[in-house]
Amino acid sequence: MNDLVLPFKILISPLKTFSQLSQSPSVKGLISLSVLVVVTIAASLYASAMRIDLNINSQPTSLAVTNGFSSWFVNNLAISLFYVVMYWLVFASGLALLSRTFGGKQVSLRVVFLGFAYVLPVFIVLYAVRALIYLALPSIPFGISYWPPVGETDVNAATKLMTDTWGPFLAYQFGTYFTFVAFVWLIALGAIAVKALRELSWGRALMVSAVAFFIALFLFGPF
Repeated sequence: MNDLVLPFKILISPLKTFSQLSQSPSVKGLISLSVLVVVTIAASLYASAMRIDLNINSQPTSLAVTNGFSSWFVNNLAISLFYVVMYWLVFASGLALLSRTFGGKQVSLRVVFLGFAYVLPVFIVLYAVRALIYLALPSIPFGISYWPPVGETDVNAATKLMTDTWGPFLAYQFGTYFTFVAFVWLIALGAIAVKALRELSWGRALMVSAVAFFIALFLFGPF
């Protein structure tokens, strides 16, 4: 199995790939997976910055070319990565612990967590789609010289401006629906992973995945 294409094989043939991972977990595949997560989140942040116009010297200027972009980008990249890792950790822990209560095949925690790491391609696709959505939307002149907005008034005004400006666009509406699709997709992929690694019934595997997901959703909210 080519370790570098494992994240893509999960998307194309998840049950077969998870079954292979249960026999031979791939650490090298996690490297390519991790790189793709970082790249897609970074792309999403950069694309969003390109659509934020600030008022610099009385001229509309993209956040992506301002002096404050680097610190904003690094800070938000670190926060987003931490959020994804914690979301995955809670979800994977839920899959591991809940699936164990139903019995099934006993495998080491190393194999379980390496296997469950391969639900992360859902996040890769989600952030890649978000980057494309931002590129399909027009820039918004926010009329302020700093980002992010500070204070409740500025935040509410910025949120309303984004909703009013982007709301009518199909790309923006698609992004809202696609997030829900990603929720369902993550639950399905988690169920397939449990089925392959623990050899539980489909009903139990789906129950385990749904409960684990809603625990993560309760703790962190929508991703």
